[in-house]
Amino acid sequence: MKHLTRIAALFLVLSTAACGPLLVGAGGAVIADKVAEDQTGTDGLF
Repeated sequence: MKHLTRIAALFLVLSTAACGPLLVGAGGAVIADKVAEDQTGTDGLF
């Protein structure tokens, strides 16, 4: 049972680490859209 818990914990860590770049990229897109809205006065990039 202890072995299964370690495998599950390792899977959780690896899957969370894989999502990190997606979250950072999405945050950057939101910021870029907001800047475009502020500068041009339109709907932004999206």
